[in-house]
Amino acid sequence: MTTTVAPEVRTDPDEQLTGRELRRLTARVATWHARRAGRGPGQLLVDVAYVVVSVLLAGVLVGGTVSALGDALTSEQAWTLGATLGGDLDPWTGGARPPSPGVVVLLVLCVLLGLVASTAARLGPAGVGTAGVHWWLPAPADRRGLLLPSVGAVIGWAVVAGALGGAAAGLLAAAGPAGVLSGALVGAPAAVVVASLTGLVQHRGSRTAVLVGDTLVACVPVLGLVLVATGLHLPVLGPSTTLTALAVALAALAAGLVVVWTTRVDRLRLPVLAARSGESDRLGAALLSMDPRDLGRALDAGARPRRPRRGRTFRAVRGPRGAIVAADVVLLVRTSSSWTQLVGLVALLVLAHQVPVLAAGPGLAAVVAVAGARAAGLGAGGARHAEMVPALDASLPLSARAVRAVRLVVPAATAVLALVTGVVPVVLATGSTGWLVLAALVGVGCGASAVRGALRPAPDWSGPLFATPMGAVPVNAAAVARQGPDLLLLSLVPFTIAALLGVVTPALVVAQAVAAGVAVAIATHAPRRG
Repeated sequence: MTTTVAPEVRTDPDEQLTGRELRRLTARVATWHARRAGRGPGQLLVDVAYVVVSVLLAGVLVGGTVSALGDALTSEQAWTLGATLGGDLDPWTGGARPPSPGVVVLLVLCVLLGLVASTAARLGPAGVGTAGVHWWLPAPADRRGLLLPSVGAVIGWAVVAGALGGAAAGLLAAAGPAGVLSGALVGAPAAVVVASLTGLVQHRGSRTAVLVGDTLVACVPVLGLVLVATGLHLPVLGPSTTLTALAVALAALAAGLVVVWTTRVDRLRLPVLAARSGESDRLGAALLSMDPRDLGRALDAGARPRRPRRGRTFRAVRGPRGAIVAADVVLLVRTSSSWTQLVGLVALLVLAHQVPVLAAGPGLAAVVAVAGARAAGLGAGGARHAEMVPALDASLPLSARAVRAVRLVVPAATAVLALVTGVVPVVLATGSTGWLVLAALVGVGCGASAVRGALRPAPDWSGPLFATPMGAVPVNAAAVARQGPDLLLLSLVPFTIAALLGVVTPALVVAQAVAAGVAVAIATHAPRRG
């Protein structure tokens, strides 16, 4: 019996596909399947036109609303409302010092760069989708050719976001065309620099970059408060030699960092790219389902709580209620970005008192709503985790209503702390402590809103659907999404009336207490399932 030796199988390097060729082959196959399914260039053109028309209609609607509000609240009315609540008084020196246009541009650009850093870190920035992780990366193709399109997309989005954000900074500062142009010229390359730096440290994990970006955004109100308190005046740079030199220097730095990033992008390992693809898919699913709760989870995936250096005994905890409150407090304490954001929210409220338009009336109510909702959301992390794993609360010897009431403690406490501390300048300017009472009651309502939003049911995908540019959406998606914001609006009605009147009356305090009680009752109500 003779033994036949199998011939040696060798691969020809000339026949191996590069990363670029593999992407092109996949694109051709996808195009062929799309044509067979009846989705050719004509259908793509119809879809694009549908999206463009929808965006234009939404823009016209928003623009008309903003124009109407701007006509209703003129500059003279804003100064009158600011004077009613002491908006023309500095709580420290007694003189009015609104932020200069240069300070406004600087603060908005800092917020923009922080958002670019945190968003890029949460989404990668370089990587491929889940299908690419499973099919492309194991193939014998160069990884750099597979990842370059994602790098180009991130750079393009950074340029657009930086230019639009810089132009918006110039518009908010009322600096005229010169301020808009200078903001766009500086914002675009600065955003590319930040995105490139985030990509260069991607192999080390996203937690540090996310923390730096969130801290920068949270510290912007503190920086603005310091600049306003010191009376620093920064002019807006118009078209000049200095602005040109600054823009050219930033552009050169951005180009150099992009080159370095593209040469090192192939060093990313498979676990890093797999984690990036999972977070991107989760974010896309949250956007498709129009669920702000899932969207927040997807964006907070990179900011996980830190591990404790030593264990805690929890000897002071007594009973199931104490266990729930202790768990929520520990989750809040171990999330480092939460404390920086709380400090930033307090500074935002104090800084808003220095801006006449935000010192009273609708401006004050809007700032209080944003700060209260965000502060309560920071404390509602335990409720969001409980919604993901209902067995946690079901294992406790408490009714569903009692569990919801206990879950409300920490969100209400964080909101009350932020709002009461933030309205201290209003109390000092008016001499009325009624604002502290209103702020505390609004904080309770914000906590109830956060708990109701965290524990609301998911949209019913088994029912009727309607088509949108993002895909099919359940018809009850809007009814589900309003659970939470409805209690926030209810809690803000008495405070908004007080801000418009410029005075706190006993009737408004009673109305605010009733609104807070109703919000707590609705938030703690546990609907029967099945």
